[in-house]
Amino acid sequence: MKLKYLSIFAASTIISAGLLTSSCSEMTKMSSQLGSVGTVAQALSTGEITAGLKEALNIGVKLGVQQLSAKNGYYNDLVCKIGLPEEASVIVANISKIPGGSKLVDNVIKSINAAATDAVAETVPIFANAITSMTIDDAKKILKGDKTAATSYFKGKTKASLKSLFAGYINKSIQKKLVGDVSAQSSWDALTSKWNVIAGSAAGKIAGFKVVKTDLSDYLTDKAVDGLYYKVGEQEKKIRTQASARTTTLLKKVFAHQ
Repeated sequence: MKLKYLSIFAASTIISAGLLTSSCSEMTKMSSQLGSVGTVAQALSTGEITAGLKEALNIGVKLGVQQLSAKNGYYNDLVCKIGLPEEASVIVANISKIPGGSKLVDNVIKSINAAATDAVAETVPIFANAITSMTIDDAKKILKGDKTAATSYFKGKTKASLKSLFAGYINKSIQKKLVGDVSAQSSWDALTSKWNVIAGSAAGKIAGFKVVKTDLSDYLTDKAVDGLYYKVGEQEKKIRTQASARTTTLLKKVFAHQ
């Protein structure tokens, strides 16, 4: 009997020792990881963090603008391509039945995307000025944020003023003659005016058609700005997650731990 108890005691001692050894190993590993995080935090000065994030945003803006300002930049982009306003879907469905209607729809879509491409090339200075307003505290929070934390912060802080400035370029662009005497604005006016005649008629009212009053400039400005933020966000994700996207020494240092 004593031999049996001794055997049980010996077995439990061995198991306990194993668990203790395993726990010590995990604790050592955790301590090492925490030490690494602390080392990274201490190695980066607040100035470097701020400068690194601003550099990331500047690069993101530059590449995003470069992509969207290329020929047919918006039109050829599956995500950023600007379609007609949602309320215009009924126009597209019905005006295509009118001779030349489909061509008119295609023309206005191409025109508004060309207008956005024309405008986006002028936005780099606007973004650059906004980036300089980032504070050290903002930078610390952004560094610990998600993969598009900088872009989200940037969007929240600058969208209203950016839209106001962007609208000036948009208004100019949509009035620009793209093909002959046709501009994005004139194409949209031609499209909606023909539809509104139908929608405002007795037959149109019976059919439940609604007159379209969308302001093309406001709609286009929102879509163009959102598309550009999307591109900036994509570049930020790459810098945070892909070492190959960190093209400068500062970016490599600031985002090395992510």
